[in-house]
Amino acid sequence: MSRILGMTQSAFDPASRVRFIQFIPGLRKEGWDVVHRPNEPDRQWLSPLRPRLLRAAHYRAGRAVMKVNRWMDVRGARDADVVFVNRDLAGGGLFFERRLFRQNPRVVFDFDDAIFIGRNEYAVRWMCEHAGWVTPGNSYLAEFARKYSSRVSIIPTVVDTDRYVVRRTDGEERRGSVRIGWSGSDRSLPSSLYPFLDMLARLQRSLHFEFVIITNSPPRLPSTDLRFTFHPWSVEDEYRIESTMDVGLMPLVDEEFQRGKCGLKLLQYMAAGIPTVASPVGVNRDIVVHGKTGYLATTPGEWEDALSELVRSASLRAAMGAAGRSVCEEQWSIRRWLPELSDILHRVAGNGG
Repeated sequence: MSRILGMTQSAFDPASRVRFIQFIPGLRKEGWDVVHRPNEPDRQWLSPLRPRLLRAAHYRAGRAVMKVNRWMDVRGARDADVVFVNRDLAGGGLFFERRLFRQNPRVVFDFDDAIFIGRNEYAVRWMCEHAGWVTPGNSYLAEFARKYSSRVSIIPTVVDTDRYVVRRTDGEERRGSVRIGWSGSDRSLPSSLYPFLDMLARLQRSLHFEFVIITNSPPRLPSTDLRFTFHPWSVEDEYRIESTMDVGLMPLVDEEFQRGKCGLKLLQYMAAGIPTVASPVGVNRDIVVHGKTGYLATTPGEWEDALSELVRSASLRAAMGAAGRSVCEEQWSIRRWLPELSDILHRVAGNGG
């Protein structure tokens, strides 16, 4: 039985979960012995202590423990047939990565954001040059990787469609206002949602929809007239997103970092049978089938037309939601992409594939 060692930033952040953790059951069914090693403490860990000096000392101690644990993970990598690295090992340059390759060069390097922008460019380039294979999440990221490696295969971000509760539409006409929602990390709110708040507030006044924000902490929006309801994110509720919204949004600004986004929230909406409206930036153009599963909108007028159509027609929401669910199952599901990932792992492990 071939052994894969997966190293991720944590056991719960979106990249770790959708790029590796959710594949573990399927890989084991295919005969892999899977060992998962997230950072411990995780990369997002903060000290709960209140006194400032004690909190700072506690945090530094936690980071030191994390690095010791990662060092042990690297030393144990020599026994793996293939090592899967999502993004980086412990941050702060290539200290652990260089030592990992001395222990075991059979590495698959995976990334799903434009993490090569800025000070991390050299580290990402080095990983692409040295990895046995590189698995970027979309064509924009692959364009960067292919400058430094010929061993590149796009493995898009996908979802486990079997886990999502699909939205029911019976009796929808008798319910209250249509709920339009946005789901994502609080760190992505300023760059992706804030630029659209005034437009959404204006449309809310004319279309009379409810607005829902699902994120990991109560959002503090800048001055805006947009009225919204906050739903705290949880892993359990993620698969019941259909209970909180009728239309899902993924607005993006057309700039370098956001072109690298892999469209996770769109896939979550579609897996739950929710129609979508998104900016035609990056992979969004590939995921949304315009006029079938939802709409792509750039100008305020296009956003207004798309939301007006969906707010006013329950039958259109139902049809687009069902089409989105079908497309997600066929093109953006674990079932579709598990064999591709397993084949790459076998190649790097030396098992043919």
